[in-house]
Amino acid sequence: MAPVQIVIPDDYPPAYGGAEQADLRRLADYGTVTVHTTRYADRAEFFARLAPAEVVINIRAYSQFDDEALAHAPHLKLISILGTGTDNVDLAAAARRGIAVTNTPGVGAPSVAELALGLILATARAIPLSDRRLRAGTWQHVEGPELHGKTLGLLGLGAIGQHLARIGRGLGMRVISWSFRQDAARAAACGAELVERDELFRQADVLSVHLRNSPEARGSVGARELALLRPSAILINTARGAIVDQEALVAALREGRLGGAGLDVYPQEPLTIEQNPYRDLDNVVLMPHAGAVTAEANARSRTMPVDNIIAFLEGRAVNVVNGVGSR
Repeated sequence: MAPVQIVIPDDYPPAYGGAEQADLRRLADYGTVTVHTTRYADRAEFFARLAPAEVVINIRAYSQFDDEALAHAPHLKLISILGTGTDNVDLAAAARRGIAVTNTPGVGAPSVAELALGLILATARAIPLSDRRLRAGTWQHVEGPELHGKTLGLLGLGAIGQHLARIGRGLGMRVISWSFRQDAARAAACGAELVERDELFRQADVLSVHLRNSPEARGSVGARELALLRPSAILINTARGAIVDQEALVAALREGRLGGAGLDVYPQEPLTIEQNPYRDLDNVVLMPHAGAVTAEANARSRTMPVDNIIAFLEGRAVNVVNGVGSR
């Protein structure tokens, strides 16, 4: 097999940090690895980085692999995504050009589910608010709900949702779920009860979002769905910001039609002070899209894209998301 050109165009902030990183060194037998550890200035520079690539590891969602970008990579055969989300890659355009796209399903599931639990507890018991008050010298109790006996609603029952379902059951919560694929066997395996979509919102004391950022999912939690939730309910989103209508969510929180929210994702990231509509809301807990930022998940995240590349180059492609087989 002839050596291939493997390019990482967007390792900023650094995940690998350079071609000498241990996982990337495993690719030395297959070709040359070029790692760009600065953010490209514009699309033209992005295209220039892609030009020689036969294989790309995509790290950051700010890199948009649309048809225009793919046209500037005439040798490209594989995009290996570090992460589960594929919304920054035009999968159909890649398929038309014979470019396989792989991802890393489930690589951060335990970490994201654990952060979702943290956001549930932090929001329900006003932990950040109490911490701020106590640091300022105010001793003041905030009465919150007990989670035991409450209903945890999961919008989506993939790897993360299933993991959180088991955690919720461990807390003594009733767990209900709805997803586009109402898989009874999957639900039974993690102790979740399948319900109709509207009933998920009506019955949930905590509603946690775990859908992929697909066209049908974007904006699917809007004013109508939020109005179905109880005024005491808590909404958690560790999936993607585009799934929840931010304007409708802010209105529900400000008007007391929702008990609180714990958010790790936003329609525009990073979330700046100017773009942050939650900054003065005490019933909201915010995280900087850090669900999978644990030592263990990061290690798996660095390893699995390389595993996908090696499998592809050896003719046994795995984790392909756009139907294009190995070369």
